[in-house]
Amino acid sequence: MIHQLVYYSRNTVPGGDRAMLTNMREILSISQRNNSRDGITGFLIFDKTWFIQILEGERAKVLETYNRIARDTRHSTAMIMNERDTPTRLFPNWTMGGAMRTPEVQEIYLQHGFGGPLDPVRLKSEQIVSLALDLQGFEVSRRSEQKLAS
Repeated sequence: MIHQLVYYSRNTVPGGDRAMLTNMREILSISQRNNSRDGITGFLIFDKTWFIQILEGERAKVLETYNRIARDTRHSTAMIMNERDTPTRLFPNWTMGGAMRTPEVQEIYLQHGFGGPLDPVRLKSEQIVSLALDLQGFEVSRRSEQKLAS
């Protein structure tokens, strides 16, 4: 069994869009190293206000990862939306996939009924997982198109 945890937290990364992207690349790089070591996969959705993340792996490692994130000063008010055991990973290839809400992926958000700002307080974890799976699908197809073009 795989343990899955969905949480959200307030984004307290300082700076404008460029500074945020630089910080996010750094966070994702460190997360990928830690998650690879700990057998954690998942997906991160973020905008200027919120982080919403799905973590998957062995229960103790998932909880350890979440607790480390909850203490990180780039987050505040971390809240667990849902925890469950699943037979398989939904994000097996992502030591940490991530998608910033950009015009390029806005259509995917709209398909899931997210026209306005993300408000995780009003969302259900199933909506988050469904959105993340579609964002992951978009990333996978974009990467395979880039490989074909090169």
